[in-house]
Amino acid sequence: MYNSTIHDILEDIKESIELIQEWSKNVVSADDFMLSPDKYMAFNACVMRLQVIGEHVGKLLKIPEKPLSAYSSIPWEAIYGMRNLISHEYANIDEEIVYDTIQNGLPQLLEVVEQLLKQY
Repeated sequence: MYNSTIHDILEDIKESIELIQEWSKNVVSADDFMLSPDKYMAFNACVMRLQVIGEHVGKLLKIPEKPLSAYSSIPWEAIYGMRNLISHEYANIDEEIVYDTIQNGLPQLLEVVEQLLKQY
């Protein structure tokens, strides 16, 4: 029953990751996001897509099938927590954390999402 919903959510997460990676491909440091209007706009777009990812992870965490439980190496609750921070404390978003998430967290998350898509 939930497989179609899970698949659609995973596709949205994958799309968000790929967009973030595209928009940030020329960013070489957290400070780089703040150096030009174009990169600052990319930063804001990336943050909004991180919020989308967090929202979708929150939905998956609530599904009775628990599709994320087999992948404990991913900090699912922290991803959802980042969504809450973005939603409620947007002015306090740290570009270092965003940059680190993009560089170090998203590649691993993408791998897991692609594995999950094969299941659902």
